[in-house]
Amino acid sequence: MNMQVLLSTMNQRNYNLLNEMKISSDTIVVNQTNGNQIDEFDYQGNYIKWINVTGKGLSKSRNIALYNSFSEICLLADDDLEYVDNYSELIKIQFESHAEADVLVFQVEGIEKKFKKYSSNSKNINFFNSMKVSSVEIAFKRKSIIEKNITFNELFGAGAIYSMGEENIFLIECLKKGLKIKYVPIKIADLHIENSSWFEGFNKDYFISRGASFAAMGKKISVLLVIQFAIRKRSKFNKHMNLFNSIKYMLRGRREYFKNF
Repeated sequence: MNMQVLLSTMNQRNYNLLNEMKISSDTIVVNQTNGNQIDEFDYQGNYIKWINVTGKGLSKSRNIALYNSFSEICLLADDDLEYVDNYSELIKIQFESHAEADVLVFQVEGIEKKFKKYSSNSKNINFFNSMKVSSVEIAFKRKSIIEKNITFNELFGAGAIYSMGEENIFLIECLKKGLKIKYVPIKIADLHIENSSWFEGFNKDYFISRGASFAAMGKKISVLLVIQFAIRKRSKFNKHMNLFNSIKYMLRGRREYFKNF
């Protein structure tokens, strides 16, 4: 069983990122920058395909990486990760142990501050708990994704029309098409948690994008997702945003998505 990291990044001028992230497996790098070029080379015994592209958008980057991959297992990555020494073997062992799973969700710990609270037990991922999954936790069997014609929705993610939700839409699409997703309590990386390039707080634009992302997950389920999200996150709202307005803006994003797309 072989594995490739699918790494999305921007404006890299050299290959130092591979060392900074402690890459020790084959990797497809998509670097969104001001030129188009493809380099293939060996890095510490691992195959690297480095693709410079001028297009923008995180989901576009992930799709390019997916199209250029050829391994059995793919691991999604951003450039703010530092992988544990044996991440490749840990991931492959888990796929062998959970042969029924098409997608596995792993643990990632924050460096500057706590990232998430994880369960110590394995569990299946369903429509609702998939909302809590981040892209850097996701690995999948490439064949399962390609055969079901699943891609990342390029309307969503950093640099797109809607700034978030691409990984959750991806997981929902996997579930809709009958793929099995499972969480396993295995740490694969540490994450630098700094100021986000897109998250500016729970404001109007955030909730419009969130509502649109719920719409993309399904018309019937989207209203329920809007309501549960508002209730679950209400304690984090600031004084300028209340429960009613958060729902109002998410429903606006939902309507906008159905009207335009």
